[in-house]
Amino acid sequence: MKTLDPGSNITVLTNGPLTNLAKMILSNTSTVSKIQEIFIVGGHISNRSSDKGNVFTVPSNKYAEFNMFLDPLAAKTVFNSGLNITLIPLSTQHKLSSFPRILETLQQTRETPESQFTKQLLSRLHWLQQAHQSYQHMDIFLGEIFGAVLLSSDHSILMPTFKEKHIRVVAEGDESIDGQIVIDKRQGKSIKVLGNVDAVAYYDLFANRLSDEEQSAVLGSYDEQTKTWSGPPSNQEFSDNCDEALHDDQ
Repeated sequence: MKTLDPGSNITVLTNGPLTNLAKMILSNTSTVSKIQEIFIVGGHISNRSSDKGNVFTVPSNKYAEFNMFLDPLAAKTVFNSGLNITLIPLSTQHKLSSFPRILETLQQTRETPESQFTKQLLSRLHWLQQAHQSYQHMDIFLGEIFGAVLLSSDHSILMPTFKEKHIRVVAEGDESIDGQIVIDKRQGKSIKVLGNVDAVAYYDLFANRLSDEEQSAVLGSYDEQTKTWSGPPSNQEFSDNCDEALHDDQ
């Protein structure tokens, strides 16, 4: 943040508890003034009693989402900050969490090291979800990826819909309710909440980014890299590099 040019602003994306962001808000007003927008992947807004959160480690807390539950005071601080916040709640993430669909999309795109790794990782998570009751929540990681895709893409492609809602985060020191988000038109803060998005467009964008060869890393042998960088360049290597540089300049 200290290296930003005067007048520059940033957009913040969070995929976990809001502890660090809350500390920034409480300790450095000059830094906070540079935050143009915050996208928060997390939180749960329950519309009915059967619409539950994902804090499975505390069964008594039925309606919180993990990121809010792990540090509810930080979440309360961030939402009360008055900053421009867009919430990507659990319900929206669930709409974007189909292992079969995203794996099928990845299978149909060009293979790069990144897409290959992602397919292997998601396939393993999908297998764990099917094989073990304890891993039923694995698909939520697909929804969490969405925040990065949203920020790096043309929003119109994803056809997102947003609603302004006045929300309040519960932070009372009671683990059975802490982290829950309540709609409160009188005391809640106005937050933009992402409701719907084109799931097919999301899977396509995600897969296409991973299959983009221009963005792909260059793979090399670890032994080769160690040999190359463990000592000074040879005279021949230095001469070759100089020749290449001179040739490029010409």
